[in-house]
Amino acid sequence: MQVPDIAASRKSIDRIDTQIVHLFEERMRVSRDIALYKQAHHMDILNPAREQQVLKARVEQLEDHTFDNGIVELFETLMSLSRQEQLRFLEEQIHARKIAYMGVPGAFSESAVVGFFGEEPERHSCRTFRDVFRAVADQEVRYGVVPVENTSSGSINDVYDLLGEYSCHIVGETLLPVEQNLLVLPGTRMEEITTVYSHEQGFAQCPDFLAQHPEWTCTPYYNTAIAAKYVKDTGNPAYAAIASTLAARHYGLEVLVPGIQSSDINRTRFIIVSASQKSIGVPDKATLTFTLRHERGTLQHALSSFVALNFNLTHIESRPIKGKNWEYQFYVDLTGNVTEDTLAILLKSLSTFCENGRLLGAYKAAAEPQEETSSRP
Repeated sequence: MQVPDIAASRKSIDRIDTQIVHLFEERMRVSRDIALYKQAHHMDILNPAREQQVLKARVEQLEDHTFDNGIVELFETLMSLSRQEQLRFLEEQIHARKIAYMGVPGAFSESAVVGFFGEEPERHSCRTFRDVFRAVADQEVRYGVVPVENTSSGSINDVYDLLGEYSCHIVGETLLPVEQNLLVLPGTRMEEITTVYSHEQGFAQCPDFLAQHPEWTCTPYYNTAIAAKYVKDTGNPAYAAIASTLAARHYGLEVLVPGIQSSDINRTRFIIVSASQKSIGVPDKATLTFTLRHERGTLQHALSSFVALNFNLTHIESRPIKGKNWEYQFYVDLTGNVTEDTLAILLKSLSTFCENGRLLGAYKAAAEPQEETSSRP
């Protein structure tokens, strides 16, 4: 066999590499267009099923199948680079720096925003949780901060449903110590109160205190701070609100009874959502969602996938799927072994037993807040 001329071979390699460079640039530019489409249609950047189809198609296009493994490795790398470029490009497009939260100034959600981001960023109040998600998805704001669970009253179901509905990404979390207080107009006496306003979570966190006053009418409001504002605006001494001391300061109310929550350790977990997947900090926690197929043992098989990959499940939530009787969407928080590769393997494994598997976000877990001396009576 004649030995090839190395100079000619290297010249051919240079020519081919030049073509590859130009094709790579073209692929990245097209990836940006795909990113914009996914953003407009609230789709995730990562689509494991689509990537598997691409790999299979590229292998079939080979004439020499001794290169099968190589072509798979090449296109796995290309698709990973494309995802990175899509994330970078979308991040660059986000100009808004406002932080959205549900409620009015003085809401616990605003306290969570300040606790996580500090006082500097501009804050944007929204009337409902849906408004927060919509503002994030439409990129009117950079981030949204919403509560997902409380140590006393449990999960906030509306937020879990919206996580399933919108393709926003969890990029961080924070834990807020929550002290509930009975707020009244200055000079109001306890015996004057007939009606108390608060969010249903506010009532749920104070059952022992409220049980001491069965004569009161508890009227739910869609936010604790808005309830405080309503009491101030009405000027009626028969009305009281359960809300924060921040709300009391905002609306000129008096804290008649501080620390009325039933638990001394009352925490609310807030998540930070974004249109971008970029985590705030190094991820060591993740949240994903999936639905189970109606087959025997699917939940057991799904849970075994977490065990096999050394994940620790810290929270499991199930929510009924609208329009489908007795069908549920699961939300799972996990820690341990959180990497891009292991999460991709997990989603691929879950696809065997589940449907609609989606990574909601990989992010840095919140540190426990410092214990504070209780101010309860």
